[in-house]
Amino acid sequence: MEGMKPLAGKKIAIMVASGFIEEHMTDVQKALIAAGAMTTIVSPEVGVANGWHEGGWGHNFFVDERISDVLPSQYDLLLAPGGVRSTATLAGNAHSRRVLKGMLEANKPVALTDDAATLLIDAEVASGRSVSAPEAAAERLTAAGVTVSNEGVTVDGSLITMANTSGASEFIAAIKASLGAVVDVEEEAA
Repeated sequence: MEGMKPLAGKKIAIMVASGFIEEHMTDVQKALIAAGAMTTIVSPEVGVANGWHEGGWGHNFFVDERISDVLPSQYDLLLAPGGVRSTATLAGNAHSRRVLKGMLEANKPVALTDDAATLLIDAEVASGRSVSAPEAAAERLTAAGVTVSNEGVTVDGSLITMANTSGASEFIAAIKASLGAVVDVEEEAA
């Protein structure tokens, strides 16, 4: 069908808590929406979650659905941007851990940026995985049985991880491909 967007009908849950790295969420969200996906911000926060931007508090983002009400079966992909405060809140929330674990157990794509890769440990789905993660998270991940890659982006089955924004276009292309979209990586880099 000509003119059909490649991700039309795909539902993406973006799991955040206040302190998430704003650009890791907004850049990916914009690309997914442009490709036809529907995004929903899910969070343990009530009302809004506050992003972290360039060393300080960023914008407030409306929470579409409480994480306690989310079922992995509702979504085609889970995105969790990093951020020390956000990751700590999500790691301590049983519903966040349940959703992340449920998505991976159902072999649905999970995309994690920066230190959000450590959420795999708290969700008890880390051992044997390969991820891209910042140096600050590498020791904890390695101790949990994770292979930490020096690559900007790592794809391990349905798990897609990005260590920092230098691999953003590759990360977005991997997310789209995981959802069945045909992706031209050179087009993503433009």
